[in-house]
Amino acid sequence: MKTSWLSLLLICAALVDISGQQQPPLTFSSSKENLGTHINTSFTETKPVISADGKMLYFCRQNYPDNIRGKQDQQDIYYSQLENGSWTKAQNIGWPLNDQHPNGISSVSPDGNSVLLINEYVSGGYVKPGVSMAYREGNSWSFPEKLEIENFYNFSPYVDYTMSSDNQVLLLSVQRKDGFGDQDLYVSFLKDGHWQTPVNLGAAVNTPGADFAPFLAADGKTLYFASEGHQGFGGSDIFYSKRLDDSWSNWSKPLNLGPAVNSKTWDAYYSISARGDYAYFVSTNEQSSSKDIYRIRLPDEVRPEPVVLVKGKVLNANTNQPVPASVVFKPQNTPVVGGLARSDPQNGYYKIVLPKGNAYYFQAEVEGYLALIKSIDLTQASKYTELEEDLYLVPLAKGQKIPLNNIFFVRSQAELLPQSYQELDRLIAILKEYPTLQIELGGHTDNLGQSSLNFDLSLQRVDAVKEYLVKYGIDSQRLHTKGYGDTKPIALNDRELNRRRNRRVEFTILSL
Repeated sequence: MKTSWLSLLLICAALVDISGQQQPPLTFSSSKENLGTHINTSFTETKPVISADGKMLYFCRQNYPDNIRGKQDQQDIYYSQLENGSWTKAQNIGWPLNDQHPNGISSVSPDGNSVLLINEYVSGGYVKPGVSMAYREGNSWSFPEKLEIENFYNFSPYVDYTMSSDNQVLLLSVQRKDGFGDQDLYVSFLKDGHWQTPVNLGAAVNTPGADFAPFLAADGKTLYFASEGHQGFGGSDIFYSKRLDDSWSNWSKPLNLGPAVNSKTWDAYYSISARGDYAYFVSTNEQSSSKDIYRIRLPDEVRPEPVVLVKGKVLNANTNQPVPASVVFKPQNTPVVGGLARSDPQNGYYKIVLPKGNAYYFQAEVEGYLALIKSIDLTQASKYTELEEDLYLVPLAKGQKIPLNNIFFVRSQAELLPQSYQELDRLIAILKEYPTLQIELGGHTDNLGQSSLNFDLSLQRVDAVKEYLVKYGIDSQRLHTKGYGDTKPIALNDRELNRRRNRRVEFTILSL
């Protein structure tokens, strides 16, 4: 097909920013591909959201015959699974996520067990503006619950949302008093269980035109969005920007993703998996004039920073049976929660996404159980990785033995290292939550050196742990210490990795 002089003019204009600087076009190694008839129809498909593992695609169909109210139904949610490299025939997700109103998924948590939805769900023949969350319940979904956002209002008839992978940050596309014109991008933070007043992302991102369809990548820094205000190739183009600090108002100059993605008509609703290799987005099909869903392989310069997808099961440590629980992760040496997830109530599966640059603790939490904490160091992570880590919960019962996996001492001494404090603070929280709990702190060593010295060292170390707990408010009468030296190994002492496992502190529940 020949390119018209007007199309060439639009392309040239798009590659020059308002300061007159030439923007070099991005180079893509492949062309965008239509996802085919299992996804796309002659009707409008929009709002694609790809799961973190890249295996489930959620999207919307407008006025489609299989919508709940048929062609009269403005918009229903559909889903498709990637099986053997191909997308299955899309299915209507059904009630309660689809009802008589326009429905749409804005975000899917990394574990796939919760979804963010446009609008407040109410009974009756009307719809209320807002945003809701629904949770997986076996093979179905819970009735969506409204998220209360402080001082929420929107002058526009349109709205979009996206939530960060850690479920702590909500981006909104709304029109408000402090905006630049039409829809702008705003951010709201979850603080003490409440969503705060939305804050404008600033002039680097927002324009007097509509800036909408935000997508925050799994790294929590890379933002993709659609704009009718930034210069582009058509009525709406997709752009890329990077968060430069923790203020959420300092962003790199938005970069147009170029003619490989953006057409001379309308392009928006960009989504990528945690791997960051393919982008899914909406573009106008030039042959049918309907909006279809496409994907394209991304060049390195517009990919988000690498993350690690950690997945596994939450299990009862005694029975190995799945336990429905929350999964919490946080950077080491900080009390701030890094993020939350939920395990599947049927099989215990969970997934979390951890950005590079930090070391993390993560654990499962549910009432009546104590968690065994896992740790991972991503300070040197350089590429996307998937790890399997099962999380174990120990029932709260007399006689239960719980290892403290993150207690560290100066080599061959009883001096606690600072990286132990977070684990000890967790134990303090448990003891305060259960004020009648009495425990034995048991110290263990490897078999190197004299046994008598190992006994002394193991006792000195648990005495140091007890001293820390008492310092921060725990009654010493609830804490009993015992040194076992090298008499109770849990691994062979044949190599350093196993000897490290034997050098440990455990606590045993003596009474509840």
